[in-house]
Formats: sequence, C-alpha cells, structure tokens
Amino acid sequence: MFELVQSLSLPSLLAVLFLALVAASEAGHRLGARHDGPRDKEAGTIATAAFALLALLIAFTYSMALMRYDMRRAVVLDEANALRNAARLAPLLPDDDGAAIVNDLRRALDLALGLGVPYDPAKFDADVAESATVSARMWGHLGAAVAAQPGSLPATRMSQALTALDDAVERRTTALRNHVPMTIYGILAGTALVAMGFAGYGAGAAGANRRASAAVMALLLSCVITVTLDLQRPDRGTVEIPLTPLQDIRGALPPLP
Repeated sequence: MFELVQSLSLPSLLAVLFLALVAASEAGHRLGARHDGPRDKEAGTIATAAFALLALLIAFTYSMALMRYDMRRAVVLDEANALRNAARLAPLLPDDDGAAIVNDLRRALDLALGLGVPYDPAKFDADVAESATVSARMWGHLGAAVAAQPGSLPATRMSQALTALDDAVERRTTALRNHVPMTIYGILAGTALVAMGFAGYGAGAAGANRRASAAVMALLLSCVITVTLDLQRPDRGTVEIPLTPLQDIRGALPPLP
C-alpha cells in the first residue's frame, strides 16, 4: 500500500480521495432517503461526532508528518556541514591521500543531492550502498595517511570529520525511510468516509438535497489529507525538502578528474 501511494501523483491522490468521499456521501444520502417514519435525529449527532473525531485524527497525523518533515530538513543541513568540514581538512593530509579523499567527497555530495530523487526504491538502495562504498574508500585513504605520518593532527581531525559525515549520512537515510505508518492514514481515510456517509444519511433522511455542500466538504477534506500525505514525499510534490545547503558547498569541492 505504501509503494502504491508513493507512486501516485498529487492530482491522482486528490482525485481518488475526492471521488471516494463523494461516493460515501451519496451512498449515505440514498440510504437516508429510504428511511420511513419520523426523521432520524441521531444521524446528525453521529455525523457531528464523526467529524470531531476526524478533526482530531487530522491534527494528530499532520503533526506526525510535519515532525518528520522538519527532521529531514535538519539532517540535510547536518550532512552539508559534515561535508564542508571534511572538504576543508582533506587537503591538509600528506601525499595524494588528501586529493583522493576530496574526489570521494565530490562523489558523496553528488549522491547526497540525488538521494531519493526521483522516487525509485531500487535507486535509493543503490545510492545508499554506493555511499557506504565511498565512505569505506575514504577511510582507506585516511588509514594510508595515518600510516605515513603517525600521530598527525590533520589526520586525527579528518578522522573526526569522517565519523561526523558517516553519522550525518545515516541520520538522513533513516529520516528518508521514516514515514507515518499507512495504518494511520487508513484510519484517517476510513473516518472521513464514515463521517461523510453519516452526513449524507442525515441529509437524505431529512429530505434535503445537500450534494453541493457535501462536494465542497469532500474537496476540502481531500486537500487536507493530500497535503498531509505530501509531507511524506520529500522528493516531489508541493512540499519538498530544500537541498540548498548541499548545493552551496559544491563550489568548495574541486571537480572529479
């Protein structure tokens, strides 16, 4: 289900939700229209309670999604700072090891800029694996530098910088994989369908035609839920994670040979 939702475009998500909510309202309206006898006064009460519960769920889900979005923004800055610090220290290493590490940092930056963009699980896993390979290669060059000059202060500081970079890369990878469980979204969508169904039932039982207002409400709910889902997809949509901190340090690194 997660892969299906991630693969859909934003207009498609909006359209699916809108049509489902309108259908739920129409089904409830038709069932209410078949009601014989006195007006069912409980339908409106149940609809009000369902919408109150829906509002609570929307606030809860949006808060969870926004927290993850903020975390993804923060780890981009952490990774950019770690790359910049490593790039400043690498030229201080002896012989050719510093230049080799700088070249690997350039590749690490390219991988960081393309991580998760565009959405492709296979590409994401491949980029993560290559990041680990690049990291291992940099540690190998650093080991050679330490062997050439034991106790070197630049090598010690470079070791700390690479450790910080590895930690930042792992935090960002984890943040990109950390999503609000689809079960939460399923409960949210189900509650919205039930609320719209009871609202339509109440209108049908009262003999009132409120399809236009139901459509407006369905559109509003669809937009809110879609935006909440969009926070889960930092690689595309209307709410993307800015990569400006990573782009700003490209000039500090020499190009690959």
